[in-house]
Amino acid sequence: MPPFDLRPSRPADAEAVLALWNRSAPHDPLAPALLAEKLADTEAVLVATVAGDLVGLGTGALWPTPGQVRGSVRLLAVDPAHRRRGVGTALLAEIEARLGAAGAEAVRLAECAPNYLTPGVDVRYDGGLAFATARGYTDLGEAVNLGVDLRADDWDTSADEARLGAEGVTVRRATEADRPALARLLAATWPTWQAENDRAYLRAPVSMHLALRDGDVLGFAAHDTNNVGTGWFGPMGTAEAARGLGIGGVLCRRCLADSRAQGLDRATIAWAAALPFYKRVAGADVERRFRRFEKAL
Repeated sequence: MPPFDLRPSRPADAEAVLALWNRSAPHDPLAPALLAEKLADTEAVLVATVAGDLVGLGTGALWPTPGQVRGSVRLLAVDPAHRRRGVGTALLAEIEARLGAAGAEAVRLAECAPNYLTPGVDVRYDGGLAFATARGYTDLGEAVNLGVDLRADDWDTSADEARLGAEGVTVRRATEADRPALARLLAATWPTWQAENDRAYLRAPVSMHLALRDGDVLGFAAHDTNNVGTGWFGPMGTAEAARGLGIGGVLCRRCLADSRAQGLDRATIAWAAALPFYKRVAGADVERRFRRFEKAL
């Protein structure tokens, strides 16, 4: 086999990179726009070539979190015909080095925020799981994505909204004027979700719904903040003092109604931690399982 070379990706590589990814990651096919989204906000986009042909791809991004700067290997793929020849190992090592030089104290695989494709390594990529473990990554546990059949319901929330109205709670789509009140809630409870919520304001109309009372945001739910156009739901949260009123279910269903109105048949509730809740309000079931990996630098 001829030796492989590593180099930064170039704009002219776009078509070859997309083809490489789609033949290497069958459970995560990408369209051009979605690949462009995943390549944005990166510290490094590297390709491996053999005799001028692309055989590997690796991307790294920083993920600042309270108390730590993490890095993420957002995408890593090697052409099936060129595996077990050191390509993936070389790509991973170079991305780790670049992320470390940029300030990352630890690196996770796929998992990142606010821009990520999956919250870990799909368990069906058994070679990828073994690859991570062999290269010093610690298994942090499971993450799951839930699936929702958008054709199974009309997602009407009018009765529940009337009930909330009687409690003094207004439910509506977020506006620019709501940003300060939303920021206060996020700062108090979910500061790491601010960037994802900001991305909802990039959509037209804004892809976020709020529950408010007396000018305070009691709850929020967003969609299309990540993996735009695929029915991606989240994040969502309700202030502790307002839990038990049914706010979360109404906000979730409003977002799913938006996705259905876009012509989508399915939605994804990503990185989910409350399966009984989502089963009850949306008929959601576990669609994919992932393992989460981290390595200290």
